[in-house]
Amino acid sequence: MRSIEDLKSKLSSEELEALAAVAVLLRESDGVLEVLLVQRAIVTRDPWSGDMAFPGGKRSTIDSSLSVTVCRETKEETGIDLNEAEILGKMQVQFTTPNNKISVLPTIYLWKSEQKICLNYELDSYRWVNLCSLKEKRQIRVVKGSEEPVFNLGDQVVWGLTYRIIEALLDLIN
Repeated sequence: MRSIEDLKSKLSSEELEALAAVAVLLRESDGVLEVLLVQRAIVTRDPWSGDMAFPGGKRSTIDSSLSVTVCRETKEETGIDLNEAEILGKMQVQFTTPNNKISVLPTIYLWKSEQKICLNYELDSYRWVNLCSLKEKRQIRVVKGSEEPVFNLGDQVVWGLTYRIIEALLDLIN
């Protein structure tokens, strides 16, 4: 794994245009780089119901930028104040599945504080996952009716947009 500074040098400081933003929150724990994943609550009309994801969401008309969006959404969903984290940079805009073509700007943060995570009603759980160990957890699984590449976490799988963002991140750090 390369250093955080190496990763930072590969990211953009520019805010690209997108409809939504997510926080890819990293932390170093015992020399291991971990990423925060949240599990969305099960909601009938939500196409991503129950999925593993990153905190974040759609830009509101009250948000002056996607940076404001990701900070607001992350605070609402997890209680985490991203202003207390170091922003490493922004990745390339990613898109949700073809049926739900929403552009999403992933922004990477390094979390150094010991803030308590308090999930709101939109989320059921969270977990810190060893980022580099995900490489060995790649599989093809049937998810919501179609075969998809996933990271198998045992009791949960990471797929779709979250899977693609993590794959892009793994490419950057290796």
